[in-house]
Amino acid sequence: MQELFELLPHLKLDANGDPDPRATDGAVLKGLVLHAQASAAAMNLGMSAVGSMMAYAAPECEDKAISSDAIEALGWLLAELGAITALMIRLAARCTPLPEQPSH
Repeated sequence: MQELFELLPHLKLDANGDPDPRATDGAVLKGLVLHAQASAAAMNLGMSAVGSMMAYAAPECEDKAISSDAIEALGWLLAELGAITALMIRLAARCTPLPEQPSH
């Protein structure tokens, strides 16, 4: 994810503030796509692992070994990570250059 954040300032934007793949260096685009996809995949795996741990920890919650505040905080964390993951996937899609259209 660090590499993704280091590349973001090099992403050119259009007049609407949207990513402009045609104005951005190809190497920057390739790196953004690669790192956004890798980061999204890592975050998905991590969220899955936390979800599994929460399921196994459910009996501990009934015994009050884990506070409801901790469970709530994990829920908010998963929500934020899910939103960031979706943003990274959209960024990767927006930075993938469209194939050139053949001229007739």
